[in-house]
Amino acid sequence: MLNPFFRKAYLVCAALTSSLLWQAFACAAPTINIFLSDPSGIYQEAADSLTNGLHEHGLWTVNTYTLDRLPPTGSTLTVAIGTKALTAALAASEDSPVLSLLVPQATYERLASGSHQTSALYLDQPLVRQLRLLNLALPNLKQAGVPLGPSSRGFQSSLERASRGSGVSVKSVVVSQGSELLSALSDLAENSQAFVLLPDPVVAQRGTLQSFLLHTYRLRKPVLAYSAPLVQSGALLGLYASPAQLGEEAARWISESWIRGEFRLGPPRHPKSFTVSVNRTVARSLDISLPSEERLTSQLEAMK
Repeated sequence: MLNPFFRKAYLVCAALTSSLLWQAFACAAPTINIFLSDPSGIYQEAADSLTNGLHEHGLWTVNTYTLDRLPPTGSTLTVAIGTKALTAALAASEDSPVLSLLVPQATYERLASGSHQTSALYLDQPLVRQLRLLNLALPNLKQAGVPLGPSSRGFQSSLERASRGSGVSVKSVVVSQGSELLSALSDLAENSQAFVLLPDPVVAQRGTLQSFLLHTYRLRKPVLAYSAPLVQSGALLGLYASPAQLGEEAARWISESWIRGEFRLGPPRHPKSFTVSVNRTVARSLDISLPSEERLTSQLEAMK
């Protein structure tokens, strides 16, 4: 039997060791709350990819919440997937950091302006990458028309910089409401050989998207859009990160930003990953010959 002194010392050491191990585990396994705008579709796809990626990159405690059950305040990190989740997370969050996912840049900047603990992996691709894809797919392209709305009108200077970095001239016009869109497209079409559709809530609102694509088709002008469904609906080209790609990239970012017991996310960023898709039916109808999606992807990768 152990001497009482050594037995007491042993118990103290064991308690200290247990405490230190628990602290180390707590440091290594922070709590991440995934907050979904909708527990289905693209939101759930992004959440599943994010969860799988987090478990691959480290020991994390991951919880999932929806709009009817808000995540608790004071969590280590909340990942808000979608605009509704971001809006609710910003309203509920006190000092905990929030990472936005599946939200366009213009929407994020409108909602999260002045939020120091918030960052984002934007839904939309860098403007220069979009224009470079147009240049690769349509080598005779001289100018692209870009309709902007109230939320995206601030992108005009960014479009000018992207134009210089891609070799594609850009002409933009700002519309204040959806009823102005078709006439704006007709004006842009006079000197533009293609359109870039950005995720602005006025330009790309659900009620006007079909009219947008039908009107540009009648003008015989191809469209570069920001999602797979828009390509399926009539855009010639799509450039986007899939929900799975965004979830995986967010998992890497989160893992890399966990430093000395806290998240240091840094400023918002555009996705590094991307997918190129082509609507071959529209290409044939517009008499446009396009390289394969694989070739366009590899050429665009080389320009990163």
